[in-house]
Amino acid sequence: MAEQYVTAFAVDAALLLRLPGSGGPGLPGVPRSAALTELLSGRLRADADSRYTALLPTLAGTLGTPLGEAVLTGRHWDELTDVFRTLRLPALTTLWSRRWPWPDGATDDWPWPYPTLTPQAALPAVLADLATLSPDTLPAHATANLDDEDLEEAAWFLTQHLPTWASHAQAQSLDLLLLRDGAR
Repeated sequence: MAEQYVTAFAVDAALLLRLPGSGGPGLPGVPRSAALTELLSGRLRADADSRYTALLPTLAGTLGTPLGEAVLTGRHWDELTDVFRTLRLPALTTLWSRRWPWPDGATDDWPWPYPTLTPQAALPAVLADLATLSPDTLPAHATANLDDEDLEEAAWFLTQHLPTWASHAQAQSLDLLLLRDGAR
């Protein structure tokens, strides 16, 4: 059975986005790698943003605050965007689909883990959407690859974890970074 790990961090996205081209020799607690050298030197490969996305768990854990992790069984969790759209929950739709904003020139080469960033200013709207979400309504909105059992699992995640993570990021006046990874 496939699983997707969702890890949450409270981060200062502006700090992380200043890293590309910062010229720094390294970062405390972050092992050197070719991708990190490219990131810090500013010589990003526009066709390979997943090289840099793979650094986000370490960078966010070192420069941000880890908030927790949840495991969702199954695949196709990207389809929650469609469920949120159908339920008219715009902040959750955006949260689940907003990519990490790599610098200009980066192209989408299917980065993994899949990063989503919610700016601090959008967290009140996310929390409002979560407050109106009825876990009983989710299973009625199955998609091509997410059935009602998957959506029951999503209800657990959306009522137990995401509100807590969003609240903690908001309380720290930071942005919420979610990383979805199924390759552990």
